[in-house]
Amino acid sequence: MSEDASLRAAAYGQGRIFQSERDIQITEHHHHGGPNPVASRTGPASVRVALSTPLRAALQDREELREELLAAVDAGGGVHVLHGFGGCGKTAVARWLFDQLAPPRVALWVDASTELQLRAGMLAVAADRGASAEEVRAAQEGRRAAADLVWQRLDTSSEPWLLVLDNADDPKPLRDGWLRSSPRGTVLVTSRQAVDPAWTSVRARMHRVDVLPAAEAAQLLHDLAPGDHQPEATLRLAQRLGCHPLALTLAGGFLSQQLLESWTVEEYLERLGEDPVTLLDRGADLESGARERLSRTWHLSLDALTQRGLPEAMAILRLLSCWGHAPVPLAMLAPSAIVTVGTPGLTADRVESGLRGLLSASLVDLIEIPGADGRRVRCVTAHGLLLETIAADIPDERQTELYEAAATLVTRVEPSAGDGNTTRLVEPHLLAMLTNTISAGNVVSRARQVRDSYSIAGRWADALPFATGIVATGSAGTADDVMAIADSITLGEIIHQSGDFAGAEPVLKKALHAATARTEESPLLEADACIQLSLCYGKSGRDAAAAEQLLLRAAEIRRHVLGPTHADTVEPLYLRVSTLNLLGNYGESLRLAQQVTDLLPSLHGERSDEIAVRALLIVAATLQYACVAYNPVSPWRATTAAPIASSAVNIEAQGISWDLVWERAQAALDAHVTFYGADHPQTAGARHNLALVAWDCGDEQTAIAELRKTIEVRTAHLGSEHPWTIEASGRLAHCLGLRGETAEAAPLADQAYSDALRLLGPDHIISKRCAAARKAVNSAAPQDNG
Repeated sequence: MSEDASLRAAAYGQGRIFQSERDIQITEHHHHGGPNPVASRTGPASVRVALSTPLRAALQDREELREELLAAVDAGGGVHVLHGFGGCGKTAVARWLFDQLAPPRVALWVDASTELQLRAGMLAVAADRGASAEEVRAAQEGRRAAADLVWQRLDTSSEPWLLVLDNADDPKPLRDGWLRSSPRGTVLVTSRQAVDPAWTSVRARMHRVDVLPAAEAAQLLHDLAPGDHQPEATLRLAQRLGCHPLALTLAGGFLSQQLLESWTVEEYLERLGEDPVTLLDRGADLESGARERLSRTWHLSLDALTQRGLPEAMAILRLLSCWGHAPVPLAMLAPSAIVTVGTPGLTADRVESGLRGLLSASLVDLIEIPGADGRRVRCVTAHGLLLETIAADIPDERQTELYEAAATLVTRVEPSAGDGNTTRLVEPHLLAMLTNTISAGNVVSRARQVRDSYSIAGRWADALPFATGIVATGSAGTADDVMAIADSITLGEIIHQSGDFAGAEPVLKKALHAATARTEESPLLEADACIQLSLCYGKSGRDAAAAEQLLLRAAEIRRHVLGPTHADTVEPLYLRVSTLNLLGNYGESLRLAQQVTDLLPSLHGERSDEIAVRALLIVAATLQYACVAYNPVSPWRATTAAPIASSAVNIEAQGISWDLVWERAQAALDAHVTFYGADHPQTAGARHNLALVAWDCGDEQTAIAELRKTIEVRTAHLGSEHPWTIEASGRLAHCLGLRGETAEAAPLADQAYSDALRLLGPDHIISKRCAAARKAVNSAAPQDNG
């Protein structure tokens, strides 16, 4: 090394320099001098100014927390920690409190995001509170305990103070004496760490800062982007963003700062579906740091966890991002499950440590969800935007392996596992897997199980998203694949049972067309499609003749393939009974009803019990239909019976009486209660039929009681706007009106008719029945002659 080079070498503090000259002779230079001139200039420019991004809008939320913090400052003393995951507004609350202080109190602000900045900021606090330059220099050089100096000056401050330690996401340096309590002032710490020895050592008061309530989130959006925005759209945007303060701030900033084009809230909502994280980041200021950008704020916590030796925290979040945003039962993350799956970046023995790291960084929460049986299920939950951010960053080469592992974990929770609560909580994640092209094929079989279990239970609204998702996957085959056609038929059936009669028809027509093309290979598919499409026609009362032709075709196919006494062969027979009733052909319907009754004892097949129970109701309803058709005083005649066809026969000549009709209606209800249960929607249909029979038999109290129970069950299972619920409401109004109880009947009839007209149109048979009920109620109402 040349002499010139050696002269350019320097060392600071207690540093050493080793230089080699010619024959590798080592010369050691010791430099004992003053403090590093660079280090002496690393302190903050001020501790009297909040070193945070200014609030874009006045803080109007979290009133209870703000009042509590103000009261704590007034009382003096104590340490308060605002904790929560990134972007939830901890610093905003601290900034608000900082700005509220007025003399004689002093507000001091220290950036605690790194150990170096914490140390420099705290020494600046000591200087502000009266420490001499020599005392500060001694602390900087290690000749005096720096933390002791700071707290000595804070404890003897002539003015009460508030000390804010902002962004203390790594509380470890605070454990070295920097965090203490003092009777002269209040310490407020903001941190993403919910649990740390630093907090317990000073008995800190913990305050969780979470997302905002929906109304306050919408108000924040309005304050940030005032304008002619629809309040409903603003609320929807707030909810889409999970009411997350940083996301709301970024969205509001974007909407308020556009120069070249002006988006409405609705347009912003629509664009969010494409790439939410990138769009939200466009609302950040040019000089914004990582904490003010959604794409980076949570990665700061994850980077810190990786530095702490917890890289599996990211692997767990990636796994969670594959599923839905609903709470995830801990059973899905059990090490015993992970060990057999092979989740990328995650081993069974590191799940616990990774999850605890995420909890400590406030990236996830543990919650308990009560189940129907009283037991509580422990779940882990994360904010939806966090999961979207993580999902967007999964490397392409890891996605297939990750999503397949996530799908396997979902399907491990079996429906028959005995824990119905956990099974129910897994279902949103199963749906999320269905929507992903990578994982859909792995979960479609399990999705069918869930779909069918809900359908059997009469919970068609719950079955519908699974049925829709299964069809969307194409059943892992071509468009005309046999299983895909079967799934489409099931979808049409569930849509119809859910109350969307018009929506079911095109689905079933398409399925019937595909099934007909495969008749030679799978003839029963065509029969299934015919039956479901016939129900769309028949139950609407719009095209009973077309329904009859479809049922004849289904009966022909099933008789040929399954034989005359198979339960599935009898199904189109009893459905034809209903169709013939709608056509007014009571003679033929009674003849066919007797044929079905004769076949019931010899039924066989998997669905024999189910078909027998349903057939009993159809037979009972047929007797009621026929009696009503020949009863000129029955209130149901104009709304139930079609014009009597020429083939009709004399009811009395066949020995049919109201006593027999009552007996059959009661037997059908009893059979439904035994097979389905008292509160099943199918049982409600039998109860509805008994109510109509009871009224014609003169038992008005039973009729009204059974109709009320029918409405109760249908409302609970199907909803108040399901056509079958509306129909029962119209029937109840009709009965009440005939009894003169118009005060209750009139609004009930008006609502039923209005709902039927809006949902079904004027020509639907249910709309006509509700119209007749409304007319009867209005006729019974006392006239106002004034």
